[in-house]
Amino acid sequence: MNDLIDGSPESQPVARFSKRWLLPGVFVLIVAAAITIIVLRRPSSQNGPAGREVPTVESVSAPTAGKEVPSVESVAAASAPAATNGKADLTISPEMVGRIRLKLEEARTQEIANQLRTTGTVQPNAYKETRVTPLVGGRITAVKVQLGDTVKKGQPLVVIFSQELAEAQMKYLTIIADLKYHTAQWERAQKLAGLGAISRQEFEEAESHFNAHHAEHAAAQQRLLLLGLAQAQIDQITDASAVRSELTVPAPASGVITARSVNPGQVVTMADALFSVTDLSSVWVIGNVYEKDFGAMRVGGRVTITAPPYPGRIFKGTISYIDPRVDPQSRTAQARIEVANPGQMLRLGMFVDVSLNAPGTQSAVVIPRSALQTVGSNQVVFVAMAEPGKFQMRRVQTAEEPGENLRVISGVKPGERVVTEGSFFLRAEMSRNENR
Repeated sequence: MNDLIDGSPESQPVARFSKRWLLPGVFVLIVAAAITIIVLRRPSSQNGPAGREVPTVESVSAPTAGKEVPSVESVAAASAPAATNGKADLTISPEMVGRIRLKLEEARTQEIANQLRTTGTVQPNAYKETRVTPLVGGRITAVKVQLGDTVKKGQPLVVIFSQELAEAQMKYLTIIADLKYHTAQWERAQKLAGLGAISRQEFEEAESHFNAHHAEHAAAQQRLLLLGLAQAQIDQITDASAVRSELTVPAPASGVITARSVNPGQVVTMADALFSVTDLSSVWVIGNVYEKDFGAMRVGGRVTITAPPYPGRIFKGTISYIDPRVDPQSRTAQARIEVANPGQMLRLGMFVDVSLNAPGTQSAVVIPRSALQTVGSNQVVFVAMAEPGKFQMRRVQTAEEPGENLRVISGVKPGERVVTEGSFFLRAEMSRNENR
């Protein structure tokens, strides 16, 4: 019966159909099984939800070759927003805290006087700035001082070779000779007049010539003084050998050379400014005052000056002038403040902060000055956390106050404890931890 079925015409198409699809089906099953095995063997921890590779613990913790270790300055900058996140930047053991003798003090609220604040620029005191100009024209043969030198009054600054000076001395010698002649004539006329040997007219003519040459001598002597010669030098001009063609220009006042516009070989005239000598024992601070603060500003008012290069240093100044004009763009008027400048700490062109006490008081957060440290360009403090041995390094903004405290504008809240002694150790410990 099987032979009948296999050989029947109806069974032949079925057999051909089965042979045609058998091999492709087997191939598809094999491929699917291979893909399944590959997928199952891949670690699931290496793939994120989007199929991207997730870094392993080893790849995160292993340092990259050549990567720069973060500095304390970068930690200070990064810790600024962490002031309220409750995370500690440094943890040390209680035994270490006791050994380094850390001292803490709470930031507290204090009533302080209202203050008007503005910025200013240090400028020279124009009343103590002297321009050095030559009293005679000529050629520069030597320059004795450099820009920035401190000089005393009368100290030689520059030497000028002047033909004009030599000619004035030669004319002075001629006038001296004429004066001697007419002085002798006048004395002779006096004797002859006493004897009645000359007329009244001849006597008066001799007297007139004597007086004229005497006045001419005095004028020539005064001219030499104006050209820069001292009286002792003029008295030494008795003949042509005493004539000098070089003139030394002395410093007209004591101070600092703040400008120099002359070099050897240069030809100058009496209108040229050679140097500026400025007394910097006191300077001007020019500050801008806003319209809303005009009522609190007055001439004679006392102000406080602080400068970024000198943290904790306070300079006292007095308002000496307030410009009656208001700038139409900024709506400010300039105030001139006279400030003592010991050791010339305030340099010309420096930017400073100006504070003026105003009526009334305000509440402010204050901390001891000893808590403040400078890391790079940032001011930081170490704040103790509630848990012993944990500290945060906070970047703070402060304002100067008289006494031992600083007013905190941002970075520390009332009641928080700041490290006042031993913060250098904490800073070093943070740096050491970062370098591990």
